[in-house]
Amino acid sequence: MEVLRLAVGVGHAVRATRGKQPVLDSVLAVRQVAQAALVGRSQRAEAHTLSAVVDAVHGATMVPLAVLDPRRRAFALGQVGIAVALTIAEVTAVGTGRRRG
Repeated sequence: MEVLRLAVGVGHAVRATRGKQPVLDSVLAVRQVAQAALVGRSQRAEAHTLSAVVDAVHGATMVPLAVLDPRRRAFALGQVGIAVALTIAEVTAVGTGRRRG
């Protein structure tokens, strides 16, 4: 899971250097990398649950951006998709709440 999140963060960092949404992509790159590091270090079910909440909230905040800003609609919809995928992955990682092996 953390590898997937790290890849998303690196993808945002690469996009930030290309100039389309440099501020948004830079902030999201830092957040994704930090989140991957913190959840990976913790290895606790609670960390995955909190991470899923962060992803779900992020996805929810992108919906108004997609609706209200035609220029950023594609970016926002992409973020909703990523957030949904990461939320599902985190919830799956938690499973029954027992520690992963």
